[in-house]
Amino acid sequence: MPELPELEVLQRRLLCRIKGKEVEQMCILKPYVLKNYFTRKLAGEKIENIKRRGKYLVIELTEHKIILHLMLRGSIRFLEVPEKIRGSAALVLKFTDGSLLEVSERGHKKRVSVHILAGNESTARLQSLGAEPLASDFTEGLFKELLLKSRQHLKTFLRNQSLIAGIGNAYADEILWHARLSPFKNTVHLDDREAKRLYCAVREVLKRAIREIEKRGGSEKRDFLKIHGRKGFACPRCGEDIQTISYSDSETYYCAKCQTGGRKLKDRRLSKFYR
Repeated sequence: MPELPELEVLQRRLLCRIKGKEVEQMCILKPYVLKNYFTRKLAGEKIENIKRRGKYLVIELTEHKIILHLMLRGSIRFLEVPEKIRGSAALVLKFTDGSLLEVSERGHKKRVSVHILAGNESTARLQSLGAEPLASDFTEGLFKELLLKSRQHLKTFLRNQSLIAGIGNAYADEILWHARLSPFKNTVHLDDREAKRLYCAVREVLKRAIREIEKRGGSEKRDFLKIHGRKGFACPRCGEDIQTISYSDSETYYCAKCQTGGRKLKDRRLSKFYR
């Protein structure tokens, strides 16, 4: 699933390419993507801005806004010169200069969501999002307040979109490895030094990921990650094998030596009597 770094780079690239373009036609090719009732046409409206909020992209037009969530398999493609629309295309914006924007979803799960709203409207999920971790007002003090408020395992805390917006499974693993903290340590058990380390890791890992993705031209390939998706590879810090366990709806990657005092964690589907 695209997370904050991928979507931040995508937002920047789209802003350079389509801001100011005038919509000629909007085509909903797969009706399931549209999550609200909308019958008006967008023809004649111009792209005023594109913003990222958490894992959402918000395309602001003259009178309306398009709110996109790409979920697991969604993607966006901009075509300067029209070509054949992909079979996976769900929504297409055609511009008056002949270029187009294509929103697609691979696979059969049908989870990409699109809301088209009036400019002053929003969605409940967008309004419920928490702090932006790279914003200037995301201070260490605010971060510590969120830690005390959540009373959750650290990985659950980092992925809680109502507290911190934009971090998912992959970057939560990377952040916790960077901070040398167990994914299952409770937020209320962090001392000040650990809390500061985690705060710094959040910002450093996300900023580095954005730089790496930009260097790769916006590629979805995450070959720069240190531990996520690298079970059995050597930890780049200590050389021990990277471990993985199943937890909730995803796989968690960690280094036992760096993060859990050398202790290999049991599978969360089998036991809850550890942290």
